[in-house]
Amino acid sequence: MSKLRQLIYEKLKENTGKHFLDSGGSSNRHWQRNQEKTIDDFMREEEQVFGVGFNNEGKADELFRAVSVFHYLAGDGSNLELDKISKEFNKLNELNDELADCEPYGVGVSAWDYLSEFVDEDNIHTWNTYNGDSDLSQTLQGATLRLFVDGQYEDYVLIQIHGGCDVRGGYTDAILFKCEYGLINEYLIPYMDSYDIEQELEYIDQLHDWFDHAKIYEGEKLETIKQELINQ
Repeated sequence: MSKLRQLIYEKLKENTGKHFLDSGGSSNRHWQRNQEKTIDDFMREEEQVFGVGFNNEGKADELFRAVSVFHYLAGDGSNLELDKISKEFNKLNELNDELADCEPYGVGVSAWDYLSEFVDEDNIHTWNTYNGDSDLSQTLQGATLRLFVDGQYEDYVLIQIHGGCDVRGGYTDAILFKCEYGLINEYLIPYMDSYDIEQELEYIDQLHDWFDHAKIYEGEKLETIKQELINQ
C-alpha cells in the first residue's frame, strides 16, 4: 500500500468537528460516513460515476457525473508526491499549534516557519473547488505554491479535504505534496460540462439514478435512456 493512499485515506476519515448549525444531523457528515469504509472500499470505488435524472413524465432529461476524491488524489494518474519537503511540513503541521498568519488556510505556525524558507511569495494561489464547477465527491481547498528547493523552483500544492457539512468550515489541516505543474491528476479531470458528458454517452455502460443511487440502468433500459437523452 502506498504512503500516499494511506495518507489520503486517513484524511478522508479525519474528524473535522461538528457544529449545531451543520445540516449533517448527528452522523451524516462526510468524515462520519467515511468511518465505515476501509481503504479497500475506497480502492473499489469507481473513479467516476455517471447518473441520470428524469422529468415529470418519467423521461430521461439530464446527465450527472461524480468523481471519487480518493481516486482523484491517490488513484491512477495522481501527480501528488511525498518528498522530503512535504514529509517534514506534514509532520510539523500535525503539532496542532495555532494557525499561521499566511495566505493558505489550515497551516500551523511551526509548519509555515519551515516552509517560509522555500516559498516564493509571488507564486501562491489559493483555491476552493466549491467556488467553481466541480464533480468531486468532496470539496477540496488549497493553494498551489512554487518553492525554491536545491537550487531550482519546484511546484507544490497544499490540500485540505472538506469533511463537514457547511462548506465554510470542517476542513482537515493542510497537507503538502510536490505536484508537477500543479496538475493534481493526469487524466481524471475534476469537471465535465453537459456537452462533454454527452460526448461520453456512447461509451457509458451503466447509469445510476441520480436521486436513487440503488437503481442502476444497464442493457436495454440503458439504451432506451440514451435515446431519450439524444432525442430531447
